[in-house]
Order: sequence, then structure tokens, then C-alpha cells
Amino acid sequence: MSKVHNFSAGPSILPQEVIKKASEAILNFNNLNLSLIEISHRSKDFVAVMDNAVALVKELLEVPEGYSVLFLQGGASTGFLTTVLNFMKENGNAAYLNTGAWSRNAIKEATAFGEVTVVASSEDKNFNYIPKGYSIPDGMDYFHITTNNTIFGTQIKNIPTPKNTLLIADMSSDIFSRKINVSDYAMIYAGAQKNMGPAGTTLYIIKDELLGKTGRTIPTMLDLRTHIK
Repeated sequence: MSKVHNFSAGPSILPQEVIKKASEAILNFNNLNLSLIEISHRSKDFVAVMDNAVALVKELLEVPEGYSVLFLQGGASTGFLTTVLNFMKENGNAAYLNTGAWSRNAIKEATAFGEVTVVASSEDKNFNYIPKGYSIPDGMDYFHITTNNTIFGTQIKNIPTPKNTLLIADMSSDIFSRKINVSDYAMIYAGAQKNMGPAGTTLYIIKDELLGKTGRTIPTMLDLRTHIK
């Protein structure tokens, strides 16, 4: 039978060599006579898998020193909340660009924990364009963007580089599809299911020195410092 191709905006086709290697690991990983999903996540064999994944991200995106790379649970939707708790100060204010369903959800999450300033929105035309000519007010804890919007088919071509606040981006739909300058960002996060692999993990790339400065108590498993440690 010929290979079926999936061109949907959701989970994507994986290379056949990846499927083959993953299938073999499910049966017998590294000749351990154990499955990959039966061994400890602290074992040297599994740690090597994670170390290799982190190293590949750093190589492909040229991640500079001072940034941590994590693979976490919860999808990018948990990333909306993780962003707020780790970067919005207690009683703080964050700026958001509203360009589609996912940025709208991120805004909704943030409003539960502080003040949100929507600097621009394309909702007036059902998100069929990317706003331009907006400004980011002083005093914002960070500026959040969603770089690509699969539901409405728009992408931010010219990434803004705010000079008076931190830049945070949800890149779930287009990470690894173009070159980016990681040092421009305080944090990048992205669900794996579009360009990296099967659904089930979320990539975070965080500038370490910016954490722990919100003045708020963060639940242990939503504190990025927990996972870096």
C-alpha cells in the first residue's frame, strides 16, 4: 500500500526511520530486554535519550549559553499558565498581541493572575491579518506573541524586538521551520505535535537568569526552576 499523507494542521507525518526506531524501542530498548516505556526515567539509557534530544534542540536553534531546554507535560495550553506564573510579577501587567484562537486563550489565562494589556488585535476581521504599527507601553512584565496561527492561517513574519520588556513566544505551529535568534527571547515554548514529533510533550527554552523574580509563590510543578534543577 502507498503511504498516506496527512496535511492537517495538527499532528504531522513522522519519518519512517523514526517510526521504525521507536517501534523497536517499545519492544526491546538498547538490548536491555526491556521496553523504553518500562525503564526508569533516571536510568543511564533513558537519560541518554533526553540528553540527546536537548543537545539536538541546542544545535538546530543555536541556543546560547544561559538558556535551559526542557521537555514538559501539559501542552502549550499549560504553557499559557506557566508563562504567567514565572514571568508576571505579583499584581503585575503583561502585554499580549491577539492574533488568533491560541493567543486569545493565552490572554484569558493571564487575566486570572494580573492585568493584561492587549496592544493590538486582528479579531475585528476574524484574525485574517497580523496587526502592525502598535506600541508596547512601559512597565510591562513581558510581551507575549503567538508566532503562527494554524486555525486562521497567519504567521508573524517580522518578529518584534521590544526594547523595554521581555519577549515570550508560543511557537507551537512553526518552530524549526525557520531560523530564529533565541537570544531575543526570555522564553520560547512549543507543543511537539506540529514539527518535532508526536503529541505528548512541550518544548521550553528559557533564559535562566530571568526566573524567580515575580515575587509570587509558584506551585512546585509549574515553577520552571523545579524542572531546570
